[in-house]
Amino acid sequence: MGRVATAHGGEGGDETFARTRTNMAGKATLHNGQLRENPHAHHFYIDGKIYDFAEWRCIHPGGDMFFSAAFQRDISAAVHAYHANPEALNPILAKYEVELPDKEPHDFLASYMNVPQFILPPDFDAVRDVPQYDWDKKFMSVLRSKLRKPELQRKIKRADFAFDVVATGIIMLHYFLCFPAMYFGLVPCWVFIMGQVLTRTALAAVGHYHCHRRKDGVHDWADCFFDVQYVGASEVLFDGHVMLHHLYTETPADVKRTVFTFVLTLPRIWRVPLFTMTKFGEFFSGHLVRIRNFEFRTRSKAQRFKEAQLIAFRCVMLAEFFWACLCSRWQIWCLQFFCTVWLNMFLIVASHDFEVVREDQSYVGLDWGIFQIQHALDTYITGVQVVDLFLSAGLSCHRVHHCLPYQKSGFANIVSLPAVKSTCEEFGVEWAPARNLILDRWFPLMWYYLTAPAQVPASPAPIQTGGPGIWGFVKEHMVLRDYRRAVLSIWWSFTGATI
Repeated sequence: MGRVATAHGGEGGDETFARTRTNMAGKATLHNGQLRENPHAHHFYIDGKIYDFAEWRCIHPGGDMFFSAAFQRDISAAVHAYHANPEALNPILAKYEVELPDKEPHDFLASYMNVPQFILPPDFDAVRDVPQYDWDKKFMSVLRSKLRKPELQRKIKRADFAFDVVATGIIMLHYFLCFPAMYFGLVPCWVFIMGQVLTRTALAAVGHYHCHRRKDGVHDWADCFFDVQYVGASEVLFDGHVMLHHLYTETPADVKRTVFTFVLTLPRIWRVPLFTMTKFGEFFSGHLVRIRNFEFRTRSKAQRFKEAQLIAFRCVMLAEFFWACLCSRWQIWCLQFFCTVWLNMFLIVASHDFEVVREDQSYVGLDWGIFQIQHALDTYITGVQVVDLFLSAGLSCHRVHHCLPYQKSGFANIVSLPAVKSTCEEFGVEWAPARNLILDRWFPLMWYYLTAPAQVPASPAPIQTGGPGIWGFVKEHMVLRDYRRAVLSIWWSFTGATI
Protein backbone atom coordinates (compact mmCIF):
# COMPACT_ATOMS: atom_id res chain seq x y z
CA MET A 1 0.00 0.00 0.00
CA GLY A 2 2.90 2.35 0.59
CA ARG A 3 2.98 5.01 3.26
CA VAL A 4 -0.46 6.33 4.16
CA ALA A 5 -1.17 9.91 5.10
CA THR A 6 -2.41 9.75 8.68
CA ALA A 7 -4.47 12.33 10.53
CA HIS A 8 -8.43 12.96 10.68
CA GLY A 9 -11.48 14.26 12.38
CA GLY A 10 -13.38 16.69 10.21
CA GLU A 11 -15.04 14.22 7.88
CA GLY A 12 -16.85 12.30 10.57
CA GLY A 13 -14.68 9.22 10.80
CA ASP A 14 -12.30 9.82 13.70
CA GLU A 15 -13.96 12.37 15.91
CA THR A 16 -12.96 10.44 19.01
CA PHE A 17 -9.30 11.11 18.33
CA ALA A 18 -10.22 14.75 17.84
CA ARG A 19 -11.86 14.81 21.26
CA THR A 20 -8.90 13.03 22.84
CA ARG A 21 -6.34 15.44 21.50
CA THR A 22 -8.51 18.46 22.23
CA ASN A 23 -9.25 17.57 25.84
CA MET A 24 -5.65 16.62 26.51
CA ALA A 25 -4.46 19.93 25.04
CA GLY A 26 -7.10 21.96 26.84
CA LYS A 27 -8.40 23.53 23.64
CA ALA A 28 -12.01 24.58 22.98
CA THR A 29 -14.14 25.51 20.04
CA LEU A 30 -15.05 29.04 19.08
CA HIS A 31 -18.34 30.02 20.66
CA ASN A 32 -20.62 32.94 19.91
CA GLY A 33 -18.94 35.25 22.42
CA GLN A 34 -15.52 34.57 20.96
CA LEU A 35 -16.85 35.12 17.46
CA ARG A 36 -18.24 38.50 18.43
CA GLU A 37 -14.83 39.45 19.81
CA ASN A 38 -13.11 38.42 16.57
CA PRO A 39 -12.90 41.47 14.28
CA HIS A 40 -12.64 39.15 11.27
CA ALA A 41 -15.66 36.95 12.08
CA HIS A 42 -17.37 38.04 8.84
CA HIS A 43 -14.29 38.45 6.63
CA PHE A 44 -13.59 36.01 3.81
CA TYR A 45 -10.72 35.76 1.33
CA ILE A 46 -11.58 35.35 -2.37
CA ASP A 47 -9.10 35.66 -5.24
CA GLY A 48 -6.68 37.83 -3.29
CA LYS A 49 -9.32 40.21 -1.94
CA ILE A 50 -11.19 40.52 1.36
CA TYR A 51 -14.98 40.62 1.63
CA ASP A 52 -17.23 41.46 4.57
CA PHE A 53 -20.27 39.16 4.35
CA ALA A 54 -21.95 40.18 7.62
CA GLU A 55 -25.02 41.23 5.62
CA TRP A 56 -24.79 38.82 2.68
CA ARG A 57 -24.58 35.64 4.77
CA CYS A 58 -28.04 36.40 6.20
CA ILE A 59 -29.61 36.60 2.74
CA HIS A 60 -27.40 34.06 0.96
CA PRO A 61 -29.71 31.75 -1.06
CA GLY A 62 -27.71 28.72 0.06
CA GLY A 63 -28.18 29.56 3.74
CA ASP A 64 -25.77 31.06 6.23
CA MET A 65 -24.43 27.81 7.74
CA PHE A 66 -21.73 27.50 5.08
CA PHE A 67 -20.24 30.73 6.42
CA SER A 68 -20.23 29.58 10.05
CA ALA A 69 -16.65 28.32 10.35
CA ALA A 70 -15.23 29.51 7.01
CA PHE A 71 -14.29 33.04 8.05
CA GLN A 72 -10.61 33.91 7.57
CA ARG A 73 -10.35 31.13 4.99
CA ASP A 74 -9.63 31.18 1.29
CA ILE A 75 -13.09 30.34 -0.10
CA SER A 76 -12.28 31.19 -3.72
CA ALA A 77 -13.18 27.66 -4.81
CA ALA A 78 -16.56 27.91 -3.07
CA VAL A 79 -17.41 30.95 -5.21
CA HIS A 80 -16.18 29.53 -8.51
CA ALA A 81 -17.04 25.83 -8.15
CA TYR A 82 -20.18 25.77 -6.01
CA HIS A 83 -22.19 28.01 -8.34
CA ALA A 84 -23.42 27.02 -11.78
CA ASN A 85 -22.88 30.60 -13.01
CA PRO A 86 -20.16 32.22 -10.85
CA GLU A 87 -19.95 35.27 -13.15
CA ALA A 88 -23.35 36.34 -11.81
CA LEU A 89 -21.76 36.87 -8.40
CA ASN A 90 -19.47 39.70 -9.56
CA PRO A 91 -21.89 42.53 -8.59
CA ILE A 92 -22.35 41.01 -5.14
CA LEU A 93 -18.60 40.67 -4.62
CA ALA A 94 -18.05 44.26 -5.74
CA LYS A 95 -20.59 45.44 -3.15
CA TYR A 96 -18.97 43.68 -0.20
CA GLU A 97 -15.26 44.10 -0.95
CA VAL A 98 -13.33 45.80 1.86
CA GLU A 99 -9.74 46.78 2.58
CA LEU A 100 -8.03 46.01 5.87
CA PRO A 101 -5.82 48.88 7.05
CA ASP A 102 -2.12 48.10 7.37
CA LYS A 103 -2.63 44.46 6.40
CA GLU A 104 -2.15 42.49 3.20
CA PRO A 105 -5.15 40.28 2.30
CA HIS A 106 -3.32 36.98 2.80
CA ASP A 107 -2.00 38.11 6.21
CA PHE A 108 -5.43 37.81 7.79
CA LEU A 109 -5.93 34.14 6.81
CA ALA A 110 -6.24 31.82 9.81
CA SER A 111 -3.24 29.49 9.71
CA TYR A 112 -5.35 26.48 10.73
CA MET A 113 -8.58 27.56 8.99
CA ASN A 114 -10.55 27.60 12.28
CA VAL A 115 -10.28 23.83 12.72
CA PRO A 116 -8.31 21.91 15.39
CA GLN A 117 -4.63 21.67 14.45
CA PHE A 118 -4.42 17.89 14.85
CA ILE A 119 -6.76 17.14 11.93
CA LEU A 120 -4.28 18.81 9.60
CA PRO A 121 -0.73 17.73 8.74
CA PRO A 122 2.13 18.78 11.03
CA ASP A 123 3.46 22.29 10.24
CA PHE A 124 0.35 23.10 8.16
CA ASP A 125 -0.02 26.74 7.12
CA ALA A 126 -3.15 27.82 5.22
CA VAL A 127 -1.31 30.63 3.43
CA ARG A 128 1.11 28.11 1.96
CA ASP A 129 -0.82 24.83 1.82
CA VAL A 130 -4.34 25.69 0.61
CA PRO A 131 -4.57 24.93 -3.15
CA GLN A 132 -4.68 27.83 -5.58
CA TYR A 133 -6.77 27.31 -8.70
CA ASP A 134 -6.43 29.29 -11.90
CA TRP A 135 -10.03 30.15 -12.76
CA ASP A 136 -9.08 31.64 -16.13
CA LYS A 137 -8.37 28.18 -17.50
CA LYS A 138 -11.06 27.00 -19.88
CA PHE A 139 -12.01 23.48 -18.80
CA MET A 140 -14.90 24.54 -16.58
CA SER A 141 -16.19 27.24 -18.96
CA VAL A 142 -16.38 24.68 -21.78
CA LEU A 143 -18.08 22.14 -19.52
CA ARG A 144 -20.59 24.68 -18.19
CA SER A 145 -21.53 25.74 -21.70
CA LYS A 146 -22.51 22.14 -22.42
CA LEU A 147 -24.44 21.78 -19.18
CA ARG A 148 -26.45 24.97 -19.83
CA LYS A 149 -28.18 23.44 -22.82
CA PRO A 150 -31.95 23.47 -22.07
CA GLU A 151 -32.44 19.80 -22.91
CA LEU A 152 -29.68 18.72 -20.51
CA GLN A 153 -30.98 21.05 -17.81
CA ARG A 154 -34.39 19.42 -18.06
CA LYS A 155 -32.79 15.98 -17.73
CA ILE A 156 -30.86 17.11 -14.66
CA LYS A 157 -34.01 18.50 -13.05
CA ARG A 158 -35.86 15.24 -13.68
CA ALA A 159 -32.88 13.29 -12.33
CA ASP A 160 -32.94 15.28 -9.08
CA PHE A 161 -36.64 14.55 -8.66
CA ALA A 162 -36.17 10.84 -9.42
CA PHE A 163 -33.31 10.69 -6.91
CA ASP A 164 -35.53 11.98 -4.11
CA VAL A 165 -38.33 9.59 -5.11
CA VAL A 166 -35.96 6.62 -4.89
CA ALA A 167 -34.59 8.01 -1.61
CA THR A 168 -38.11 8.09 -0.17
CA GLY A 169 -38.62 4.45 -1.16
CA ILE A 170 -35.35 3.39 0.50
CA ILE A 171 -36.33 5.27 3.66
CA MET A 172 -39.65 3.42 3.78
CA LEU A 173 -37.89 0.07 3.27
CA HIS A 174 -35.37 0.89 5.97
CA TYR A 175 -37.97 1.69 8.60
CA PHE A 176 -40.05 -1.31 7.58
CA LEU A 177 -37.05 -3.48 8.44
CA CYS A 178 -36.35 -1.54 11.65
CA PHE A 179 -39.83 -1.75 13.15
CA PRO A 180 -42.57 -4.05 11.66
CA ALA A 181 -40.16 -6.65 10.28
CA MET A 182 -38.23 -6.65 13.54
CA TYR A 183 -41.34 -7.00 15.73
CA PHE A 184 -43.10 -9.69 13.71
CA GLY A 185 -39.93 -11.54 12.66
CA LEU A 186 -40.90 -11.22 9.01
CA VAL A 187 -37.41 -11.87 7.66
CA PRO A 188 -34.59 -14.24 8.69
CA CYS A 189 -31.79 -12.74 10.78
CA TRP A 190 -29.28 -12.78 7.95
CA VAL A 191 -31.71 -10.96 5.66
CA PHE A 192 -32.32 -8.33 8.32
CA ILE A 193 -28.59 -7.76 8.84
CA MET A 194 -27.82 -7.57 5.13
CA GLY A 195 -30.86 -5.37 4.49
CA GLN A 196 -29.88 -2.97 7.26
CA VAL A 197 -26.30 -2.67 6.01
CA LEU A 198 -27.50 -2.00 2.46
CA THR A 199 -30.25 0.48 3.34
CA ARG A 200 -28.00 2.38 5.74
CA THR A 201 -25.24 2.62 3.12
CA ALA A 202 -27.78 3.68 0.48
CA LEU A 203 -29.25 6.33 2.78
CA ALA A 204 -25.74 7.61 3.47
CA ALA A 205 -25.58 8.30 -0.27
CA VAL A 206 -28.84 10.25 0.00
CA GLY A 207 -27.52 12.28 2.94
CA HIS A 208 -24.23 12.77 1.11
CA TYR A 209 -25.87 14.68 -1.72
CA HIS A 210 -28.37 16.51 0.48
CA CYS A 211 -25.42 17.76 2.53
CA HIS A 212 -24.38 19.83 -0.51
CA ARG A 213 -27.79 21.45 -0.97
CA ARG A 214 -29.17 24.72 0.32
CA LYS A 215 -29.00 24.63 4.12
CA ASP A 216 -32.51 25.57 5.15
CA GLY A 217 -33.94 22.28 6.44
CA VAL A 218 -36.27 22.02 3.43
CA HIS A 219 -34.19 21.62 0.28
CA ASP A 220 -31.71 19.51 2.26
CA TRP A 221 -34.45 17.55 4.02
CA ALA A 222 -32.50 14.26 4.01
CA ASP A 223 -28.99 15.38 4.92
CA CYS A 224 -29.42 13.83 8.40
CA PHE A 225 -29.31 10.42 6.71
CA PHE A 226 -25.58 10.99 6.26
CA ASP A 227 -25.46 9.75 9.88
CA VAL A 228 -27.63 6.65 9.54
CA GLN A 229 -24.57 4.45 8.99
CA TYR A 230 -23.25 5.46 12.48
CA VAL A 231 -20.15 7.17 11.06
CA GLY A 232 -21.30 10.65 10.02
CA ALA A 233 -21.85 13.75 12.13
CA SER A 234 -24.21 16.04 10.24
CA GLU A 235 -23.85 18.88 12.73
CA VAL A 236 -20.35 19.52 11.33
CA LEU A 237 -20.31 17.81 7.93
CA PHE A 238 -21.62 20.90 6.13
CA ASP A 239 -18.20 22.34 6.93
CA GLY A 240 -15.89 19.32 7.22
CA HIS A 241 -17.20 17.60 4.09
CA VAL A 242 -18.57 20.35 1.88
CA MET A 243 -16.22 23.23 2.69
CA LEU A 244 -12.98 21.45 3.62
CA HIS A 245 -12.87 18.14 1.74
CA HIS A 246 -14.42 19.26 -1.55
CA LEU A 247 -12.70 22.64 -1.77
CA TYR A 248 -9.26 21.27 -0.94
CA THR A 249 -9.45 17.74 -2.36
CA GLU A 250 -6.34 15.59 -1.81
CA THR A 251 -4.17 18.50 -0.73
CA PRO A 252 -2.66 19.08 2.74
CA ALA A 253 -5.81 21.06 3.63
CA ASP A 254 -8.15 18.11 2.92
CA VAL A 255 -9.30 16.84 6.33
CA LYS A 256 -10.67 13.65 4.79
CA ARG A 257 -7.10 12.39 4.40
CA THR A 258 -6.98 11.86 8.14
CA VAL A 259 -9.90 9.48 8.70
CA PHE A 260 -7.96 6.72 10.43
CA THR A 261 -5.62 8.60 12.77
CA PHE A 262 -7.26 7.38 15.96
CA VAL A 263 -7.63 3.82 14.64
CA LEU A 264 -3.92 3.63 13.85
CA THR A 265 -2.93 4.76 17.35
CA LEU A 266 -4.57 1.66 18.85
CA PRO A 267 -2.75 -1.67 19.34
CA ARG A 268 -3.64 -4.03 16.53
CA ILE A 269 -5.32 -6.74 18.63
CA TRP A 270 -7.63 -4.20 20.32
CA ARG A 271 -8.13 -1.92 17.31
CA VAL A 272 -11.51 -3.26 16.17
CA PRO A 273 -13.29 -3.69 19.53
CA LEU A 274 -12.06 -0.37 20.98
CA PHE A 275 -12.97 1.67 17.93
CA THR A 276 -16.34 -0.08 17.59
CA MET A 277 -17.13 0.86 21.18
CA THR A 278 -16.31 4.52 20.54
CA LYS A 279 -18.68 4.52 17.58
CA PHE A 280 -21.40 2.98 19.74
CA GLY A 281 -20.85 5.66 22.38
CA GLU A 282 -21.19 8.42 19.82
CA PHE A 283 -24.36 6.81 18.47
CA PHE A 284 -25.90 6.11 21.87
CA SER A 285 -25.48 9.50 23.53
CA GLY A 286 -22.45 11.40 22.31
CA HIS A 287 -23.90 13.03 19.23
CA LEU A 288 -27.13 14.02 20.94
CA VAL A 289 -25.13 15.82 23.62
CA ARG A 290 -22.96 17.45 21.00
CA ILE A 291 -25.92 18.72 19.00
CA ARG A 292 -27.51 20.20 22.12
CA ASN A 293 -24.23 21.89 23.05
CA PHE A 294 -23.41 23.01 19.52
CA GLU A 295 -23.66 26.78 19.22
CA PHE A 296 -24.87 27.80 15.78
CA ARG A 297 -23.21 31.13 15.15
CA THR A 298 -26.15 33.36 14.28
CA ARG A 299 -29.09 31.27 15.55
CA SER A 300 -31.13 32.01 12.45
CA LYS A 301 -34.54 30.42 11.98
CA ALA A 302 -33.10 27.96 9.43
CA GLN A 303 -30.34 26.96 11.84
CA ARG A 304 -32.77 26.36 14.68
CA PHE A 305 -34.91 24.26 12.34
CA LYS A 306 -31.84 22.28 11.28
CA GLU A 307 -30.87 21.71 14.91
CA ALA A 308 -34.36 20.33 15.63
CA GLN A 309 -34.03 17.99 12.63
CA LEU A 310 -30.67 16.69 13.85
CA ILE A 311 -32.01 16.00 17.33
CA ALA A 312 -35.17 14.33 16.04
CA PHE A 313 -33.20 12.08 13.70
CA ARG A 314 -30.81 11.02 16.44
CA CYS A 315 -33.80 10.14 18.64
CA VAL A 316 -35.23 7.98 15.85
CA MET A 317 -31.89 6.17 15.52
CA LEU A 318 -31.96 5.47 19.24
CA ALA A 319 -35.56 4.27 18.94
CA GLU A 320 -34.37 1.64 16.44
CA PHE A 321 -31.97 0.26 19.04
CA PHE A 322 -34.45 0.27 21.92
CA TRP A 323 -37.10 -1.32 19.70
CA ALA A 324 -34.69 -4.15 18.90
CA CYS A 325 -34.09 -4.62 22.63
CA LEU A 326 -37.84 -4.65 23.28
CA CYS A 327 -38.21 -7.34 20.63
CA SER A 328 -35.41 -9.35 22.29
CA ARG A 329 -33.32 -9.07 19.14
CA TRP A 330 -30.60 -6.74 20.36
CA GLN A 331 -27.90 -9.24 19.29
CA ILE A 332 -29.07 -8.95 15.67
CA TRP A 333 -29.02 -5.17 15.95
CA CYS A 334 -25.45 -5.27 17.29
CA LEU A 335 -24.31 -7.42 14.36
CA GLN A 336 -25.77 -5.03 11.80
CA PHE A 337 -24.22 -2.11 13.73
CA PHE A 338 -20.76 -3.68 13.56
CA CYS A 339 -21.02 -4.55 9.86
CA THR A 340 -22.44 -1.14 8.93
CA VAL A 341 -19.76 0.81 10.82
CA TRP A 342 -16.80 -1.01 9.35
CA LEU A 343 -18.12 -1.18 5.80
CA ASN A 344 -18.75 2.56 5.76
CA MET A 345 -15.53 3.48 7.55
CA PHE A 346 -13.52 2.02 4.69
CA LEU A 347 -15.85 3.56 2.10
CA ILE A 348 -14.80 6.97 3.43
CA VAL A 349 -11.23 6.54 2.21
CA ALA A 350 -12.06 4.43 -0.86
CA SER A 351 -13.07 7.45 -2.93
CA HIS A 352 -9.55 8.89 -3.27
CA ASP A 353 -5.98 7.62 -3.41
CA PHE A 354 -5.21 8.91 0.06
CA GLU A 355 -2.62 6.16 0.48
CA VAL A 356 -0.51 7.85 -2.21
CA VAL A 357 1.68 10.47 -0.52
CA ARG A 358 2.00 13.71 -2.52
CA GLU A 359 3.67 16.12 -0.09
CA ASP A 360 6.10 17.35 -2.76
CA GLN A 361 3.38 18.20 -5.29
CA SER A 362 2.76 21.87 -6.02
CA TYR A 363 -0.82 23.05 -5.55
CA VAL A 364 -0.51 26.39 -7.37
CA GLY A 365 -2.15 27.36 -10.68
CA LEU A 366 -4.37 24.28 -10.80
CA ASP A 367 -7.22 23.81 -13.24
CA TRP A 368 -10.19 23.00 -10.99
CA GLY A 369 -11.95 20.60 -13.36
CA ILE A 370 -8.85 18.70 -14.45
CA PHE A 371 -7.52 18.43 -10.90
CA GLN A 372 -10.81 17.04 -9.59
CA ILE A 373 -11.03 14.50 -12.43
CA GLN A 374 -7.49 13.32 -11.72
CA HIS A 375 -7.83 13.16 -7.93
CA ALA A 376 -11.18 11.45 -7.39
CA LEU A 377 -12.07 7.83 -8.10
CA ASP A 378 -15.13 6.30 -9.70
CA THR A 379 -16.04 2.88 -8.31
CA TYR A 380 -18.41 0.08 -9.24
CA ILE A 381 -19.89 -3.04 -7.70
CA THR A 382 -22.55 -4.31 -10.11
CA GLY A 383 -21.65 -2.11 -13.08
CA VAL A 384 -25.11 -0.49 -13.09
CA GLN A 385 -24.47 3.12 -12.11
CA VAL A 386 -27.88 3.92 -10.59
CA VAL A 387 -27.56 0.85 -8.36
CA ASP A 388 -23.88 1.29 -7.52
CA LEU A 389 -24.56 4.89 -6.55
CA PHE A 390 -26.45 3.68 -3.48
CA LEU A 391 -24.35 0.59 -2.76
CA SER A 392 -21.25 2.80 -2.60
CA ALA A 393 -22.69 5.60 -0.40
CA GLY A 394 -22.60 7.89 -3.44
CA LEU A 395 -19.11 7.09 -4.76
CA SER A 396 -19.85 5.41 -8.09
CA CYS A 397 -19.93 8.65 -10.11
CA HIS A 398 -17.49 10.45 -7.88
CA ARG A 399 -15.42 12.37 -10.42
CA VAL A 400 -18.41 14.28 -11.73
CA HIS A 401 -19.50 14.96 -8.15
CA HIS A 402 -16.14 16.55 -7.35
CA CYS A 403 -16.04 18.49 -10.60
CA LEU A 404 -19.63 19.78 -10.14
CA PRO A 405 -20.19 19.73 -6.35
CA TYR A 406 -23.22 22.03 -6.57
CA GLN A 407 -25.34 19.37 -8.32
CA LYS A 408 -28.15 18.11 -6.11
CA SER A 409 -28.10 14.37 -6.71
CA GLY A 410 -26.11 11.38 -7.84
CA PHE A 411 -28.57 10.88 -10.70
CA ALA A 412 -27.74 14.39 -11.95
CA ASN A 413 -24.07 13.40 -11.96
CA ILE A 414 -24.86 10.34 -14.06
CA VAL A 415 -26.79 12.48 -16.54
CA SER A 416 -23.88 14.95 -16.70
CA LEU A 417 -21.24 12.24 -17.14
CA PRO A 418 -21.17 12.29 -21.00
CA ALA A 419 -20.60 16.06 -21.00
CA VAL A 420 -17.73 15.73 -18.53
CA LYS A 421 -16.11 12.88 -20.46
CA SER A 422 -16.38 14.72 -23.77
CA THR A 423 -14.76 17.80 -22.19
CA CYS A 424 -11.92 15.61 -20.93
CA GLU A 425 -11.40 14.35 -24.47
CA GLU A 426 -11.21 17.92 -25.78
CA PHE A 427 -8.55 18.83 -23.23
CA GLY A 428 -6.60 15.57 -23.50
CA VAL A 429 -7.39 14.49 -19.93
CA GLU A 430 -7.23 10.73 -19.39
CA TRP A 431 -10.46 9.17 -18.13
CA ALA A 432 -9.20 6.30 -15.97
CA PRO A 433 -11.39 3.18 -15.68
CA ALA A 434 -13.63 2.85 -12.63
CA ARG A 435 -12.26 0.62 -9.89
CA ASN A 436 -13.98 -2.32 -8.26
CA LEU A 437 -15.04 -0.92 -4.90
CA ILE A 438 -14.78 -4.20 -3.01
CA LEU A 439 -11.78 -5.91 -4.60
CA ASP A 440 -9.64 -2.91 -5.58
CA ARG A 441 -10.41 -0.57 -2.68
CA TRP A 442 -12.29 -1.98 0.30
CA PHE A 443 -10.31 -5.17 0.95
CA PRO A 444 -6.81 -3.65 0.42
CA LEU A 445 -7.67 -0.67 2.65
CA MET A 446 -9.16 -2.94 5.32
CA TRP A 447 -6.04 -5.11 5.32
CA TYR A 448 -3.73 -2.14 5.68
CA TYR A 449 -5.58 -0.21 8.38
CA LEU A 450 -6.27 -3.27 10.51
CA THR A 451 -2.74 -4.69 10.28
CA ALA A 452 -0.54 -1.55 10.17
CA PRO A 453 1.64 -1.06 13.27
CA ALA A 454 0.28 1.30 15.93
CA GLN A 455 1.56 4.79 15.17
CA VAL A 456 1.11 8.48 15.87
CA PRO A 457 1.13 11.31 13.29
CA ALA A 458 4.45 13.06 12.81
CA SER A 459 6.41 14.84 10.11
CA PRO A 460 7.84 13.69 7.76
CA ALA A 461 6.53 10.19 8.64
CA PRO A 462 4.38 8.61 11.39
CA ILE A 463 6.19 7.25 14.45
CA GLN A 464 5.53 3.60 15.26
CA THR A 465 4.57 3.02 18.88
CA GLY A 466 6.31 -0.32 19.26
CA GLY A 467 8.65 -0.38 16.31
CA PRO A 468 8.99 -2.84 13.41
CA GLY A 469 8.78 -6.62 13.43
CA ILE A 470 7.40 -9.15 15.90
CA TRP A 471 8.97 -7.45 18.91
CA GLY A 472 7.40 -4.15 17.83
CA PHE A 473 4.03 -5.92 17.69
CA VAL A 474 4.50 -7.11 21.28
CA LYS A 475 5.74 -3.72 22.54
CA GLU A 476 2.81 -1.76 21.09
CA HIS A 477 0.44 -3.83 23.23
CA MET A 478 2.42 -2.95 26.36
CA VAL A 479 2.11 0.86 26.17
CA LEU A 480 -0.23 1.72 29.04
CA ARG A 481 -0.85 5.31 27.94
CA ASP A 482 -2.46 4.03 24.73
CA TYR A 483 -4.95 1.99 26.75
CA ARG A 484 -5.62 4.96 29.00
CA ARG A 485 -6.27 7.14 25.96
CA ALA A 486 -8.56 4.50 24.47
CA VAL A 487 -10.60 4.23 27.69
CA LEU A 488 -10.87 8.03 27.89
CA SER A 489 -11.94 8.13 24.25
CA ILE A 490 -14.74 5.66 24.92
CA TRP A 491 -15.85 7.71 27.92
CA TRP A 492 -15.77 10.92 25.86
CA SER A 493 -17.71 9.23 23.06
CA PHE A 494 -20.60 8.56 25.46
CA THR A 495 -20.44 11.96 27.16
CA GLY A 496 -20.26 13.93 23.91
CA ALA A 497 -17.03 15.78 24.64
CA THR A 498 -16.74 18.40 21.92
CA ILE A 499 -13.83 19.73 19.94
